[in-house]
Amino acid sequence: MKLLLINPNTDASFTELIGREARKGVFPGTEILCESAPGAPRFIETHKDEVLCAPGMMALAEKYSDVDGVVIACTCDPNLDVLRELLDCPVVGAGESSMLLALTLGARFSVLQTSESSVQAKRELVGKYGLSSRCASVRPILEDEGANLEERLIAAGKKARDLDGAEVITLGCAGFSGLDSRLTEALGIPVVDGVLAGVKMAEALASRGFTTSRRGKYRGE
Repeated sequence: MKLLLINPNTDASFTELIGREARKGVFPGTEILCESAPGAPRFIETHKDEVLCAPGMMALAEKYSDVDGVVIACTCDPNLDVLRELLDCPVVGAGESSMLLALTLGARFSVLQTSESSVQAKRELVGKYGLSSRCASVRPILEDEGANLEERLIAAGKKARDLDGAEVITLGCAGFSGLDSRLTEALGIPVVDGVLAGVKMAEALASRGFTTSRRGKYRGE
């Protein structure tokens, strides 16, 4: 089985990180191809960035049209609908996958975001997926709540758990990949890595031969 991970931005360290963590979590025999979208912005932070990364993502989808599944390795799920129109194989987003997986582990989940400015967009994404009633909160990590990223994530996770009633945490940035196990141990509740959730969902769907439905929304041309 061959899965394509698309990093919608052009940050090489992100691409290296998500590729490395994805390969740790797949079954033997599953090959991971991980590439950045050519010509995309360095980071995906605005609606404009999402539009600008679309051509590169579509080019990768065309280049690797023979893969068994595609994972958009960004928890904002940019251009997810576009790639589902273009490809017959399963196409999943790290954001949607992490939320759906979280629902199997607890009644309510919270999402931890990189900054306050990204919170509203993630709330809207949760709503788009019809999951607002199961989302306890979307919380940003704060610079003054820890000396490093892991400490800040733990501080935000404790607030989500103790103040918001979260039973599961999802990591709202691909840059948090690889921290899920340590955060689970620190918080005492499940913490879901979006990239790994997407990879495992794509792997499961592809193994059963599922394809995107062409009746309705994703009917394509």
